[in-house]
Amino acid sequence: MALSDLAVFSEYAYTAMTEMQDQQVQLFNTATRGGIVLQTGNHQGDYSEQAIWAKISGLVRRRNAYGSGTVAEKELQHLVDTTVKVAAGTPPVRIDPGMLKWIQRSPEEAGVVVGRQLAEDSIADMLNTAILCYVAAIRQVETLVYEHDGSASLIALNKGASRFGDRASALVVWVLHSKSAFDIYGEALTNANRLFVFGTVRVIEDGFGRPLVVTDSPYLMEEGEEGAPDKYHILGLSSGAILVSQNGDFTDNIETKNGYENIIRTYQAEWSYNLGVKGFSWDKTNGGKSPTNAALGTSANWIRYATSDKDLAGVLVTAQ
Repeated sequence: MALSDLAVFSEYAYTAMTEMQDQQVQLFNTATRGGIVLQTGNHQGDYSEQAIWAKISGLVRRRNAYGSGTVAEKELQHLVDTTVKVAAGTPPVRIDPGMLKWIQRSPEEAGVVVGRQLAEDSIADMLNTAILCYVAAIRQVETLVYEHDGSASLIALNKGASRFGDRASALVVWVLHSKSAFDIYGEALTNANRLFVFGTVRVIEDGFGRPLVVTDSPYLMEEGEEGAPDKYHILGLSSGAILVSQNGDFTDNIETKNGYENIIRTYQAEWSYNLGVKGFSWDKTNGGKSPTNAALGTSANWIRYATSDKDLAGVLVTAQ
C-alpha cells in the first residue's frame, strides 16, 4: 500500500463519518423535536460561557396609590451558562497493509467501513453522555423527580409531566430504555409510526404526540441493591434541554511499524464536543476541565442557575 493509499483511507474514513453524522444529526434533531440538540459549535478552550440576564422575581408589586413609604429594590443580575468540553477518541485500530492486499480489498472500502462505524459510535457516545449529564443535573431538583412504584406506564409519564404544572406542554419528548417502552406498550399503547432508526437508537411517537426516544443507554438504568429491583430513568425533555455541540476538531493519524513478522499499521482518531444542560452551569472549579464520565455524572458539578423549576431542562421519572 503506497503512501497515497494511506491518504485515501484517511480521507474516505473522515468523509464517510462526516457525511453520515451530518445526515443523521439532522434526522435526530427533527425526530426528537429539539429536546436533544446536536449541532456544530467550534468552541475554543475547555469551556464555553454565555452571559444571560437573570429573571427578576417579584417584578410586579401591589402599589399603594396613597402611600409614601419606601420600597425595597430589586437587582438586575447577570448569570453565566457554562458548557464543558468533552474529549473523545478511538483506540488504535489495526489495518495492516498486508491484510488488505491478502483479501484484495481497497483502502477506499476500508475507510468507508471505519468511517461509518465511527459515525454511529460517536453519535451513541454523545447521546449516552448527554443522558448521563441530564440525570445528574435534574435529580438534584426533587420537585422535578417522580419515583414511580412499579413498571413504567402512561400513568407514570403523566405524573412525571405534571411536575411541570401549567408548563407541561413545554415537554416535547421522552427518552427511555426499551424495558420501559415495552412496559408502556404492555399497557395497550398503540403506535406504528417509526420516525427514525440509527444503530441502537430508535425514535417512535406515542399516543400523546410526544416522541419516545428508545435507546438502551447504560445511564438509563441503575442496578438495584441487595435484591431490590433495577431502576429505569425516563427523561421528559423541554425544548433545548440538552445541547451537544461538535467542535469540528476531528484529527486522525496512521502509523506504520516495522520489526514484526508482518508490517503493522494502525489508525487512531480524536475529537471533542461541548455539552450543556438547560438551566444548569458546569462547575469549573469542582468539575474541572476534560472531565471523566464520573465527573460528568456527579450532580454537584452541575450548578443550577435558572430560578424557576419550569425554566429547567425537564422532568425525571424513575420506574422499575
